[in-house]
Amino acid sequence: MRTVISQLIFITFFLLSSNWAFASSDPKAQFNQRYPNEKIALIKTEDINSDKKTESFILTKSGKLYLINSKGIIVFIQDEIYSDDDFEEPNIQIFSPAKNEKHVAVTYNYYPSNTKLYVYKLENGTLKPKLSIMGDLEVRIEPNGEILEFWKNYRPVVGGWDSALATYKWDAKYGKYRGTGQLP
Repeated sequence: MRTVISQLIFITFFLLSSNWAFASSDPKAQFNQRYPNEKIALIKTEDINSDKKTESFILTKSGKLYLINSKGIIVFIQDEIYSDDDFEEPNIQIFSPAKNEKHVAVTYNYYPSNTKLYVYKLENGTLKPKLSIMGDLEVRIEPNGEILEFWKNYRPVVGGWDSALATYKWDAKYGKYRGTGQLP
């Protein structure tokens, strides 16, 4: 009888102290327990790989991006994601670039009027970068999953610039974005 009770106590302690116990708990609480000095600026939670388990994406005030995968493991993805003063805060978007597929996009703005966009795909329990672009004027994700990059095409001889547009579409067969139009 003592052996059974000892085993139950051990199993309970193990489950409470491991990452596995957090897989279905509150991602904000899990993150704050692991990183008590980081302040969460934004958190989005969604099942992006259709496994019926949610993943959480966290941006901190210090400009770091983290993933809490469906197994409850916290994965550092990237840092230096913060907008300059007077611009909107960084944003996380979850969108569908192709049927039955979702990607995570992070955008932020900086002077003079630039928008930086990173796009990630969930692979093997972490986010893998698939696109990194900067729009002098704007970067926008369309409802059909296309990404539009509006940028300034400078005229070297006469000065000034013309507005240019590059469009990026996901190529699921090759696992990458392909750009068309006026690419920078």
